[in-house]
Amino acid sequence: MASITVHCPRCNSGRVYRHGKTPAGHVRYRCPTCPHVFQLTYTYEARKPGVKDKIVDMAFNGAGVRDTARVLKIGINTVLRAPKKLTPRQVTTEKVVLDDVALICELDEQWAYVGNKHPRHWLWYAFDTKRKRVVAYTFGPRNDETCRRLLSLLSPFQIGFITSDDWGSYARKLPSEIHLSGKIFTQRIERNNLTRRTRIKRLARKTICFSRSVELHKKVIGAFIARYHFN
Repeated sequence: MASITVHCPRCNSGRVYRHGKTPAGHVRYRCPTCPHVFQLTYTYEARKPGVKDKIVDMAFNGAGVRDTARVLKIGINTVLRAPKKLTPRQVTTEKVVLDDVALICELDEQWAYVGNKHPRHWLWYAFDTKRKRVVAYTFGPRNDETCRRLLSLLSPFQIGFITSDDWGSYARKLPSEIHLSGKIFTQRIERNNLTRRTRIKRLARKTICFSRSVELHKKVIGAFIARYHFN
């Protein structure tokens, strides 16, 4: 007769013992070290270890809410609750400077639908052309106030040069001696816009899979930037 050693998922201790059964008939185990009560089998798929991480990973790889629910065999409300627990930050905590070379950043805005297809919700961010990653970002309407908020997030960094498109807010808020405008100078950040629209389904232009709430929209995009750029 084969036996299996059960380890606690919290402290990895092997000193666990059976602690009765659930109403569904699944065996419960208790760890005297933590103490922690856990199960090896679950009735509901969403209770299994690692499911919440899979929800976020699928959101970052072109899957919508209903796609994720079908693949993982869980409820739609469970899929919606997982991204709401994310806490992304708006600026990288690493103030990077290449020796005596200052940062060269490209600024741009990216729109998406939130709630319905009438209004547009804008993402403003700065892209470091040397390291090919986002330095800071913010959300807001396409006006001077949002541009000023993005520039305030860049104040801790040593910015040597900034390029952008011909949107008027940049010309009004950026000093002319460090600013250069024109679509020819924003090729790297425009390519990064395409990558983000491909990876996150809620950013696709011709789709019905747009965000239904501003909160979820900000957290999914912010967590994507934090994972693939800030880290």
